[in-house]
Amino acid sequence: MSDVSFTLLKATYKKETGEEFILPRDLISMGFVEEDDTVTNAGLLLCDQGFIRQSKIVCTRWKGTEKGSIDGDALDDREFSDASIITLLNDAEAFIRNNSKNAWTIRGMRREEKSDYPFKAVREVLVNALIHRDYQIVGTEVHVDIYDDRLEITSPGGMLNGSRIQDLDLKRVPSMRRNEIISDIFGRLHYMDRRGSGIGRIINSYTDFTEKPVFYSNEFYFQVVLPNRSVADPAQLNLDLYSESQFNDEKTQFSNEKTQLTNRKLNSDKDWELIYFKEKLIEQIDNAFRSKTINQIEQLFNRYRYDYSFNRRNIAEMFCISENGASGFIKKCLEKNIIKKEKIDSYRFVNKQNE
Repeated sequence: MSDVSFTLLKATYKKETGEEFILPRDLISMGFVEEDDTVTNAGLLLCDQGFIRQSKIVCTRWKGTEKGSIDGDALDDREFSDASIITLLNDAEAFIRNNSKNAWTIRGMRREEKSDYPFKAVREVLVNALIHRDYQIVGTEVHVDIYDDRLEITSPGGMLNGSRIQDLDLKRVPSMRRNEIISDIFGRLHYMDRRGSGIGRIINSYTDFTEKPVFYSNEFYFQVVLPNRSVADPAQLNLDLYSESQFNDEKTQFSNEKTQLTNRKLNSDKDWELIYFKEKLIEQIDNAFRSKTINQIEQLFNRYRYDYSFNRRNIAEMFCISENGASGFIKKCLEKNIIKKEKIDSYRFVNKQNE
């Protein structure tokens, strides 16, 4: 007990239940500490220090729809460790939110769900990954991988009874707990439902979409794939909303845009989008930047293009500069309307083709 602290657990318990967490009484009664003051494995996972090394979460935002399919394909990556699994849960949620084009928002006491990924489903999958994973497999961790079209969350260890989730009726999956003590405390904190209805809530988050969550497991790992709702197809597409004239207008507009793009493409060996960006950049800067800064802007665009957002830390790591230096870089680009701010510490290149 002298080596650890439970400040976060105590504060979170008070916040979520309204009841006081009494030390050391509740630590012993809930199974975090033995009578002789020895901390249990569950206690090591919930203490502020997070002493079990393999409890970490590795999060990556990939460029495109597959790993390694595009140069510079990792747009953002973080590793969360050495902390309570409550902290790891919050950090992973924040990473997903910050790397979603349409993130869930919090207004007052309620969350807006017009987002790439429904908050309730994200919370449910992350909680299950943390409380049901096999912590005895040393050298493993939970992985969160975000692609353009989906979110994948993978945790070590398969189903407790050896079955495969893809072979079961998802409406009748039995509730089995590999780690009883941390499952119990997450239930008390209202992070999960003790009745085993989590899979149903995940699936119900996609009622209005054709693409559904995918569950897969084998003896080594368990994986859940959540489709990006912003690019998923609606379950019912009302074609009557489009009149023939509207369809023809859109077809003509698409044809014109395609012609414009073709004209800009110099040849098959050159990237017309990058060349077009450079042309517009030269028009904008008006000798405001040094050649080194211009080169950095071009490198940044080559990685993120118009499709992906980036933040101060991404710039600092990419150019090996301090975050204060990255802030100055961002300020200059904002002043020249090269980039725009989407939300706190999230930026995207301004697409002049749409102006």
